[in-house]
Amino acid sequence: MRHPRTWQSLGATVYDVVMWPLEAGRGRRWRARLWEGVSGRVLEIGAGTGANFPFYPPGARVVAVELGEGMLARARRRAARAGIGVELVPGDIHALPFPDGDFDFVVGSFVLCSVRDPLAALAEVRRVLSPSGEARFLEHVRPRGERLARVLDRVAPHFAKRTWELFPRAGFEVVSEECLDSRGLVRFYRLRKS
Repeated sequence: MRHPRTWQSLGATVYDVVMWPLEAGRGRRWRARLWEGVSGRVLEIGAGTGANFPFYPPGARVVAVELGEGMLARARRRAARAGIGVELVPGDIHALPFPDGDFDFVVGSFVLCSVRDPLAALAEVRRVLSPSGEARFLEHVRPRGERLARVLDRVAPHFAKRTWELFPRAGFEVVSEECLDSRGLVRFYRLRKS
């Protein structure tokens, strides 16, 4: 029987392989857009294996949180190889280990579609965000076309969530929403506290 850390490491490697086509294509443009204009003290939630590291703005003080040990280990290696100055913290985004109002920006990419309780995660994001801060999310959401949405309901329901409905319920105002693909599957949200 394999050790759990071996499985976590394998899972992180598989994740990178599966995500590679997206990252090699439009994903890099989407991530660059997500981080444009970000500054100050920044929290990245669900940092995964560090796909956002190349887009961290110069001068920003970034703390990245990831729950998965395998993902975190891979992110640490990626940050060290690239010389990225990031504080990597093991943690659950449902219970962030930071004081209230600690961050100027909170950034997440493709994370709300896969967490256990996205509303609770958003409540934590709101809690740690400064009163004048901004939360940014690059997310898979329910596509515009009902036919594709029904297919996703059956085969990949995490890609068919109405994430935008959670923002006001969690106490956020949507400052902007951009569709980044022709089907409306990938969207970029900028939020402020209501």
